Amino acid sequence: MRRDKVVWSGLGVLSGLGMAVAAYLLIAPNVGPPPAIPFQDKIFHVVMFACLTGPGVLVLPRRYLWFWLAHMVALGAGIEIVQSRGDEGRSGDVLDLVADCVGIAAAVGVGRWLRGRFERAAGEAG
Repeated sequence: MRRDKVVWSGLGVLSGLGMAVAAYLLIAPNVGPPPAIPFQDKIFHVVMFACLTGPGVLVLPRRYLWFWLAHMVALGAGIEIVQSRGDEGRSGDVLDLVADCVGIAAAVGVGRWLRGRFERAAGEAG
């Protein structure tokens, strides 16, 4: 198997596992310890959605970027709706969705920057 296929497959598996962990953490009953730092929940949302969005920004063709971004925003909104309807100590929060969108935007910025660097380096090498 070609090296690039192994790398892309590995990134896909990591992305899928990350999505599963995120789904569990965002929907599981809220029984953890109190936050250790101010805005801890919002920071987790930013980091989690940046990590979930990043692989798609890096590997999908540019024409699919808006599809992926809409998918991630819908995921964030859907999770907040599920949390607001549950009775497991969770509640939906518009600010969580805003934090998700900040993470998505950060992933786009960093991902596009990284992709541009790799594409330029590949063009110079070829």
